[in-house]
Amino acid sequence: MINEKIRQLRTLMKDNGIDIYIIPTNDYHSSEYVGDYFKCREYMSGFTGSAGTLIVTLEEACLWVDGRYFIQAEKEIAGSEIKLMKMAMPHVLTINEYLNQFKDQTIGFDGKVIPYQSALQYGQHIKADQDLVAQIWKDRPAMSKQSAFLFDEFYCGESRTSKLKRIREEMKDIPYHLISSLDDIAWIFNIRGQDVAATPVVLAYALITQEKAFLYLQNGVLNAEMITALQQDQIFVKDYYDLYQDVKTIHGQVMLDGSTVNYALASKLREEQIVDRINPSQLMKAIKNDTEIKATKNAHLKDGIAVTKFMYWLKHTIGKSELNEMAVAEKLLAFRKQQDLFKDISFTTICAYGPNAALMHYHPTAENHANIDAQGLLLIDSGGQYLDGTTDITRTFVMGPLTDKEKRDFTIALKAMLRLQNAHFIKGVTTGENLDILARGIIYEYDLDYRCGTGHGVGHFLSVHEGPNGIRPKSLSVNAHILPGMITTDEPGVYNEGEYGIRHENELLCIEGETNEYGTFLHFEPITYVPFDLEGIDYDYLSNKEIESLNNYQKMVYHKLENYLSEEERNWYLHNLIIK
Repeated sequence: MINEKIRQLRTLMKDNGIDIYIIPTNDYHSSEYVGDYFKCREYMSGFTGSAGTLIVTLEEACLWVDGRYFIQAEKEIAGSEIKLMKMAMPHVLTINEYLNQFKDQTIGFDGKVIPYQSALQYGQHIKADQDLVAQIWKDRPAMSKQSAFLFDEFYCGESRTSKLKRIREEMKDIPYHLISSLDDIAWIFNIRGQDVAATPVVLAYALITQEKAFLYLQNGVLNAEMITALQQDQIFVKDYYDLYQDVKTIHGQVMLDGSTVNYALASKLREEQIVDRINPSQLMKAIKNDTEIKATKNAHLKDGIAVTKFMYWLKHTIGKSELNEMAVAEKLLAFRKQQDLFKDISFTTICAYGPNAALMHYHPTAENHANIDAQGLLLIDSGGQYLDGTTDITRTFVMGPLTDKEKRDFTIALKAMLRLQNAHFIKGVTTGENLDILARGIIYEYDLDYRCGTGHGVGHFLSVHEGPNGIRPKSLSVNAHILPGMITTDEPGVYNEGEYGIRHENELLCIEGETNEYGTFLHFEPITYVPFDLEGIDYDYLSNKEIESLNNYQKMVYHKLENYLSEEERNWYLHNLIIK
């Protein structure tokens, strides 16, 4: 089936004079998660992960994936002609290195799904107006067009006019700012939608001038009352596709982020017009205001209640009733749905038992899931979208007897998480790249590693993954200092292919500490309120200070939750989740 699709694509490539064709995992806005309409790479390759690039030449087909997906991709493309390219591994060409082999040949792609910066590296011989997959994908889903709504200032703490004023100050003497990234648009204009699964954004473009702003939306997603409210703030709604014509009429410089604005749009401007910068809203929205912090903590309290009650249920059900990954994920969702202002999950729940947990982004489906036995480890990485905040939490639960190796790895992953959570560092000079070794260094001590970052920023009723803050060996951007008000995850892990995967994750709020002659020191406040499963710990791997830190966290969580737990749940917590 996959090989047949590739054969059809090659026929179209020959008909259009194309030698190499690129199929990314992308929509028109460079979103991390894309709607069904945009899943061309998945349709053509059979690989279902959330990130990856398929490149087809007239002789071969190659799929690039990062370390999160090595195992999964290998399984899903098995039997096809596609060659797996494991990114960042020795002797594996990068995408650009691979394409450089074809400098004198014609590279084709749909310019609406390739960022401007990327397309510039492909050379002079390109055809960017070719959505060839559309001619093969006969039953392609329609593009999402869900109703959107204006996000109340009660939850976000700042008006859209105030945000636009701050952005215009950053524009300075540049007359236009073009934005296509959906999370930026949602944050700036205090608008939320339903066009991307588990992420409350609306398909949109925006053009900001010094006096007005224009929102480009699909017809009908806002009602007349909402449109009038925007107009009162000098924000005018236009048709989604009108921007492609409007940019042709622009005279003067345009500030845009070439890593997110697509080539088809940016190429309509002259090169000298483009001022390629990171959107100023990226850093602005990463630093949460007091209203957002208070609201987010409340969302985490509700999420903590749901996950802790789920943990009690899980511990008292395993070995007594048959369980499988799908049923357990659905049960966790049911607990979240009981909480006030819950809207959706924040990403597809990773509920992975035993060997499945070694696949970092595995998730169960009706067709593919495992039964859960009363032994080993169950990893659940999940989150909720509440009207007052976005959550992301991972806990690895002990289902029954563990091997010494499982307990060691469970403990060192938790040890690594605690070390980062307890970090102190200096404001203005410390990036996520600097902090990554605090967690990863613990894992390194056992000659292990994990092929992903240690943490990522989290939006406010927005994307569960956002920048510029992140914690990984290589900084996400030049603005990746960890600053007060930023919320970043802390999630190191240990993954043994064919055996198990272990990850522990808390969200951390960066707060100011002492200021002295060395500068202002920052540290983290954990805002995830769910206990860790102490049954997995081998205390020989923890110092007394680490044990005290862990127990202080467990006690803090108990005091946050105790009024929301039943008497049975409280007794269970005190007897099983507090270190005596």
